[in-house]
Amino acid sequence: MSRKACPDAELLDLLYRRYNDLRWLSPDPLEVVLEYRRPADQELAALVCASLALGSAPLIVKAARHVLYTVSGKSGGLVSGPSLRSIVLSKGSDGLLAALDGFRYRFFTGADIAALLYAAASLSKQHTSLESAFLAGFATGDSDYVNAASAFVRALRDASPWPFKTSLLPDPLDGSAAKRTFLYLRWMVRSDSVDPGTWKRAEPSRLIVPLDTHMAAACRRLGFLSRKSTDLAAAREATLSLKAFCPHDPLRFDFCMTRPGIHPELDPDECFG
Repeated sequence: MSRKACPDAELLDLLYRRYNDLRWLSPDPLEVVLEYRRPADQELAALVCASLALGSAPLIVKAARHVLYTVSGKSGGLVSGPSLRSIVLSKGSDGLLAALDGFRYRFFTGADIAALLYAAASLSKQHTSLESAFLAGFATGDSDYVNAASAFVRALRDASPWPFKTSLLPDPLDGSAAKRTFLYLRWMVRSDSVDPGTWKRAEPSRLIVPLDTHMAAACRRLGFLSRKSTDLAAAREATLSLKAFCPHDPLRFDFCMTRPGIHPELDPDECFG
């Protein structure tokens, strides 16, 4: 077998050492999440950023900043002052709707974002955190977080003051790769020099790869993914392949594997060997 068909841990570790660094972050919506310091603020800001994470990365960052700055002000991420959750709840659903009136990104309107943000703040207050709300949907016998992610999405929809587009935060049990839902979980659960690991009780070993175009291409190139469709089954296949190299943290290589697809100055042939 060729190196590409059967990549070894040395190649993945090399990618991690080179590119799993905040110097390679921008443009990425995670940079907006990292502007928020308090865990309760990070988990809300990250939900907005992940939900908008489709299309051009610079435009995603611009849209996410617009939403969060409009709602909380540019200083909303500081440790001092009111929390993002308290600001959202004090504005109320109607106040958020008015604040985000006229906003549109891709298929999503200000009403969609206002509904999701208010639902998330309400769910966070009810459970004391979004991590607790997420873990409430986890069954001990589950080997991964697919069912818990589905329950979390449904809980947010149930807590919404009005329906928001189901595509804003995909339910993985609908069969799609649910890339943005699993991207949110990666940010919240993993902790290293890039991912903030805001949540402390959820387990990285149960995460599913957020399989976007860049990650799917990298996985196919390295022999991690044989399935042609980019769906939930493909995301699970890629995750299982990566677990062979890092069972306790299969998403360890997600960020570094996607950098060549995001940064045009990086040559994939050189990066992946």
